[in-house]
Amino acid sequence: MSRSAQHLQEAADWLTRLQRPEVEETDWLAFDAWLSEPGAQEAYDAIQAVDEEIFQRGAAVRGELAEPKRATAKRAFTIDWRWLGGLGVAAAVAAVAIVVAPWGELLPQPDTLYTTAKGENRAIQLADGSHIDLNTDSHLSVRLDKDARRVTVHDGQALFDVAHDTARPFLITAGDETVRVVGTKFDVRRRDGQLSVTVLRGLVEVSTDGEDSPVRLRPGQMLEHIEGASGVVVRAVAAEDQVGWRSGRLIYRDQPLGRIVSDMNHYFDRPLRLEGETAANLRFSGVLIVDGQDAMVRRLTSLMPLSATPTDDSIVLRGKSSTPN
Repeated sequence: MSRSAQHLQEAADWLTRLQRPEVEETDWLAFDAWLSEPGAQEAYDAIQAVDEEIFQRGAAVRGELAEPKRATAKRAFTIDWRWLGGLGVAAAVAAVAIVVAPWGELLPQPDTLYTTAKGENRAIQLADGSHIDLNTDSHLSVRLDKDARRVTVHDGQALFDVAHDTARPFLITAGDETVRVVGTKFDVRRRDGQLSVTVLRGLVEVSTDGEDSPVRLRPGQMLEHIEGASGVVVRAVAAEDQVGWRSGRLIYRDQPLGRIVSDMNHYFDRPLRLEGETAANLRFSGVLIVDGQDAMVRRLTSLMPLSATPTDDSIVLRGKSSTPN
């Protein structure tokens, strides 16, 4: 088997594996490592395209699979190979591995997984007309059912511009929160066990496990919640600041330095580390342009009382003493 064909088979395996209910953080880390291999991202995109085609043709395929069970004279199941022609023979073979399991079931479930690598943003157009901008190092899955449109934010951040459809609410699950909308524009962030929802246009309702009633958010409001904890905080924000990442800007207003470091670590492979109580207590207001890591670190240390020390595997940030030695 050629390396490209092997990548396609591996991509098909990952697409199925990551949609299982028992998927864990170790699975995501392994998937990220696999995506960094040359040719892996292209293979995954090809298999994902096949998966989306399967979803669109799912009813017809299911009918073909069910037909032998109903008919007294069984006939062979056939697939129209013409719609796979653009992907090449290897992709078509991998596609059939997804479509038909040995026991005649359709795999995987009609969820489409979308991911971005570190430093990558991605624009996604859904079949219902909704649009998603996916931030760096993010993972979400989408399922468009007849009664609802369902999204799960596994990790990361996304800006949603939802097409109006009163018959099919748009439901987003992020940790222990569920966001319900009909048509609006809003940002959802799930990082390090912290969840936030910011509304730019329209209205959304956010339900949290253990809370009695949902919270309704209006434009310019942000809801913040720690996953697994009780209660939420709702505050007024400059909503456009929360989506500055779309134009390569990270905008902060009195945020702890740990938040800034966490955000930067989703863009670059070489991690930043905070060291010392002084650095941990610092807060930052300002704008960071997203370009090279060294340039961003230089800007940060010029704006804050910080020193940056490169090591073999990281960059250590330490707070500078406010009193002379």
